[in-house]
Amino acid sequence: MSMNAKRFLLIMPSVLMLAACSLSPELSQKKPDTASKMLLTDHPLAGKIWDVNAAQFINKQQLAGRIVKSHHLMLGETHDNQIHHQSQAWAINVLHDHQRSAVVAFEMISQQQGQVIAGKKYDTSKSLIAGLDHIKTNWGYQQFYAGIFDAVIKADYAILPANFDRSKIMRIIREGESELSPDVKTILDDNALPADQVAASRKEIEGSHCGMINEKMTESMMLMQRAKDAQMALALAGQDNVDTRVLVAGSGHVRKDRGVPFYLSSQDQENDLLVIGWMEVQADIADVESYAAQWGTHKLPFDYVWFTPRVDRPDPCEQFREHMKSKK
Repeated sequence: MSMNAKRFLLIMPSVLMLAACSLSPELSQKKPDTASKMLLTDHPLAGKIWDVNAAQFINKQQLAGRIVKSHHLMLGETHDNQIHHQSQAWAINVLHDHQRSAVVAFEMISQQQGQVIAGKKYDTSKSLIAGLDHIKTNWGYQQFYAGIFDAVIKADYAILPANFDRSKIMRIIREGESELSPDVKTILDDNALPADQVAASRKEIEGSHCGMINEKMTESMMLMQRAKDAQMALALAGQDNVDTRVLVAGSGHVRKDRGVPFYLSSQDQENDLLVIGWMEVQADIADVESYAAQWGTHKLPFDYVWFTPRVDRPDPCEQFREHMKSKK
């Protein structure tokens, strides 16, 4: 085994820990807090909805009118922000109130969990969460997802798994393309990212890992990210018997330039695809267009951006540095 390979294996647990903070909370070993303090509640953008293509603010009623016309509805979030989940539940209620049939796929539900809940009827989020908890995760279902689960159950919409199992994610990171299913590999092969998007993805992965991973690790995390996006696109495939196919996922997964929408077929993209990204405000930024920079773009990669206060959370890079110090 080469020295680089040995180093990769030695520090992989630490890389996975940081990946848990930045990309995949289901890998985290830290339980969510029982309550989240919200910051910047009086920010001038908090609560406002930005129409990216029209470059103007709109109200909830106008967004609702667009939601009911969608055939693919991508609901992006920051996983530990309860305001995002409350607004996602509102979007589900909009579909239900307008008698739209739908299925809802969740990044937070793995294939193995999908097998547990398949074919079962759940009357409340509590009973659904009990079923999901047969496969232990750290998504914090009761704290963060009970509300949107209840909205989906009330609407009698089917709930679909959209993510890999935890063990599968780790195998993809460690072993690479050999661990991809034929369906996922075909989607990735048929939809190669343009060079500029590859470069932007690389920069994002390196930044989200605090510049502390090497080239091999970066490539592994990039593959995992793309594979998850392809898997989520597959979760929506074949759902032709409903009006709207909904995906609930992290905002990075639903971005239009290289997320799940990129892997939907061109026919599906033309079929009223709507992407809403919920975004936390920053203290020193009140200009909407300036928020595109944090996505590495000149234009926000969503159809609509719903700005919210931000959660008071520890700096993941500082946590990672402390973790690495403890390993020395």
